[in-house]
Amino acid sequence: MAETALGMATTLVGSALSVASSAAREEMGLLLGVQDDIWFISDELKMMQAFLRAADGARENTGVLKAYLELIRDLAYDIEDCLEEFMVFIKHKSLVQQFLSLRARHRIAVQIRTLKQRVQEVSQRNKRYNLIKLTPSTSSDFRVDMGLNRNLMALYVEETQLVGLDKQKEKLTELITIPKVLVGPQASKSGPRVVSVVGMGGLGKTTLTKKVYDSKDLGDMFDTRAWIAVSQSFDPKELLKEMIKQLFGGLLIERILRRISRASTGKSSKDDSCVVVTTRNHKLAEHCSHPSYIHQPDILEKKDARYLFLKKTNKSPDDLQKDDNTKEIVEKILNKCGGLPLAIVTIGGLLANKDTKEWENLYNQLPSELATNPSLEALRQVVHLSYNHLPSHLKPCFLHLSLFPEDFEIERKHLVNRWVAEGFVTHADSRRTLEDIAESYFYELISRSMIQPSKLDVCRNVKTCRVHDIVHDIAVSISSQENHVFLVEEHTSAITTSGESIRHISCFASRKLDSDMDFSRVRSFIMFRKPLQPVASLCSSKFKMLRVLDLKDARFSAEQQDIRNIGLLLHLKYLHFPRTYSDVHALPRSIGNLQGLQTLDIGKSSVSTLPTEITKLHNLRNIRCSRAPEFYYLFNNCRGLLTALSTGWSYSSGIRLPKGVRRLKQLQMLEKVDIKPTSRKAIKELGELTQLRKLVVRGRGASKKKSRAFCMAAQKLSSLRSFNVSTKEWGKEAGVLDMLVSFASPLPSLERLKLKGRLEVIPAWVGKCVNLVKIDLKYCMLEELEALAELPKLIQLRLYQGAFNAEKLLFRMDAFPKLRILHLLLEHRHLLREVTFEENTSPNMEKIFIHAMKLISGINGIKHLPNIKEISLELAELAKVDILREEVNTHPNHPMLQIKSLRTTKHEINAEKSDATEPISEASESSQP
Repeated sequence: MAETALGMATTLVGSALSVASSAAREEMGLLLGVQDDIWFISDELKMMQAFLRAADGARENTGVLKAYLELIRDLAYDIEDCLEEFMVFIKHKSLVQQFLSLRARHRIAVQIRTLKQRVQEVSQRNKRYNLIKLTPSTSSDFRVDMGLNRNLMALYVEETQLVGLDKQKEKLTELITIPKVLVGPQASKSGPRVVSVVGMGGLGKTTLTKKVYDSKDLGDMFDTRAWIAVSQSFDPKELLKEMIKQLFGGLLIERILRRISRASTGKSSKDDSCVVVTTRNHKLAEHCSHPSYIHQPDILEKKDARYLFLKKTNKSPDDLQKDDNTKEIVEKILNKCGGLPLAIVTIGGLLANKDTKEWENLYNQLPSELATNPSLEALRQVVHLSYNHLPSHLKPCFLHLSLFPEDFEIERKHLVNRWVAEGFVTHADSRRTLEDIAESYFYELISRSMIQPSKLDVCRNVKTCRVHDIVHDIAVSISSQENHVFLVEEHTSAITTSGESIRHISCFASRKLDSDMDFSRVRSFIMFRKPLQPVASLCSSKFKMLRVLDLKDARFSAEQQDIRNIGLLLHLKYLHFPRTYSDVHALPRSIGNLQGLQTLDIGKSSVSTLPTEITKLHNLRNIRCSRAPEFYYLFNNCRGLLTALSTGWSYSSGIRLPKGVRRLKQLQMLEKVDIKPTSRKAIKELGELTQLRKLVVRGRGASKKKSRAFCMAAQKLSSLRSFNVSTKEWGKEAGVLDMLVSFASPLPSLERLKLKGRLEVIPAWVGKCVNLVKIDLKYCMLEELEALAELPKLIQLRLYQGAFNAEKLLFRMDAFPKLRILHLLLEHRHLLREVTFEENTSPNMEKIFIHAMKLISGINGIKHLPNIKEISLELAELAKVDILREEVNTHPNHPMLQIKSLRTTKHEINAEKSDATEPISEASESSQP
């Protein structure tokens, strides 16, 4: 298990090395006599990093290596803590103050010298005792890994060969036996077809493939077959020997001559050779196989999973009907197994000899059981194998997932920002930011089947992900041992810990923490429930090394006192307050102490302005501060109303920016800015934030001078990908939005655009933003959409209330070439009466959603949309319903037609039929031809 500690140790050493180098450079003669020690530590850390990389391939002395890695890991933690404290000391005190703070200087100097001694001891220990010899993997390792795989496979096949594999077998057999015609670059490739079976460990890839391999169908088609197990570290010579032995045996020469004879006579072999690869890595599958030859087995259906579990535990369906408690715990266990056959088999085997009364208790203890119980060794080995083969930079990212509750849906962007704040990504390059690199880590974990995509955005990027329950449990068991993670759960018997340092705390339950716990080295605190103790207690010297304070999913409304002492957390890099409306009305000036702060998200509060001190935070990458609507305070409480009145009554959800915002050169997201109260100088400074990728602006009531100043500044934001500008209404605010976005040239990187306010005409520059994929419009009062029709990448178009002000929306021939999703939510006050699709328009259109509209001339031309999959009508009034149904029924793509609370209009005219269409009386109808 040396690899378990190795990943975290490597990352920590790299992070500590980065801090050490920075500290040594900035020290510049301060604290005389210590700079040499810092350089020594920095050099030794480089050697440790090189050692860890070499150890990544070692397979010997694993017990000793693990112990040694733990020493390095703990040392790296302490080095980083000490040097960060040292850097904070330098940044927060003037030169005179540093020399006057003799006690603080002496304390830090002693800590650094002590660390130097520990580094020397760790470095010399290996030499002194000759503990570890790093030797490369050998063929014996290959045979051991193969033996392990075969043993697991044998267990797996025996238990699951008759459960839920018949359909999967047919699919895979078809891929192997029926060649498909390939097009493009793949068509010219020679050699055997390569079929890849890909999915997470324990899914049944090997079982399925072995069942097909042993089938009579393949025996009739292929002259020879070979079954080869390839480990992570294999010997090519041994692999080739095994393959020759299985393919040819003692008839090697005869079979080779036979094949040469066939080739010379021009006759092709009947077997049409094929290679089948099973892997957990999607990238490997894509490298090996054409997309049409990649097969991902499905998880077991619920009925098959239940059958397999009952079979393994020697129970029957009648046993579940007799006892509701047993039935309930079986369902909970099956949900945890998530249709993963190996999990069902191993956990079922563990429970087979236990009374059903014990099952609930064991279910609650599964994370610890997975770490220690020999009966779960097979399942543990499968997941650990995937973990151990992760590159060192991905291991801490994976273990970090243990801080989220089981079956929790995790947002990609949230996770990426957390990884950056935790220091898992230490270096950017000229082309990619830290966030870009962290996103590549995220997708690599998906590719390796360690996490599962949950929701996709319109560009089919992963928006949220989940971790399989069993994988999550094993991540928890590893993290608890190697990463100093402490989880506060409902079934936790006592909120206490051992003498080891706690580095990460995650609260899944509303519990109080033991006041005697040592929080001095805690780096992250995450909460998913309403706290039973004041949140203000987290902003204290007890949590002096805290980097991440994430209360995003905590279920409570924050108050001003909760954030009052936030300036004490000098090492804080990530601050996220709950998403619910809060009574926080001002950020304290002490927030300027948080020199390392990267993400500031205070959600929906009553904050009306950012303090000037915010401009001191040069590492800020994300700011999200929006003002809650005033009606919230009217109906919330008296204190909230007084807060709203004292901070200035406003209809805007934006906040005022201070002067000096140009100093925030690293800023990538800024949400939401209110142009009206912000000074013209601060508005102009926005143009200097060249790294900005997302900008949300509120401009209601802004003067012409400020509007023009913003327009000039925004045009300079060449990195902007998401742009959201609103002036709210379309009557009194006429012309304001137009001034805000009257750009002379397009924004080259823009992908998402939201405009809310009166325009009447789409700005010309919008039609030139060739990277736009998503557009939302509201109150714009447009009479045509021609400026958007030729956008080459536009995928989603949403028109909200007041966006369109003409009677007919016509999608002309060759318009909207990539549009897949159309939302019309214009409501009854609009003029629109007809939506028509001409022939050869929108060839990629898949979904149409229409809400609260009165289309007295109907929806025409659905038959011209070759890829349409779904049409949804809700609270709408529609003519020509019968024609729409006929077009849907006869469409070759068989789209889904969903109708909710639809009324046929009394103005309906159907020239083809003399009898009027009967009104639809059902409140909701859903049909698919």
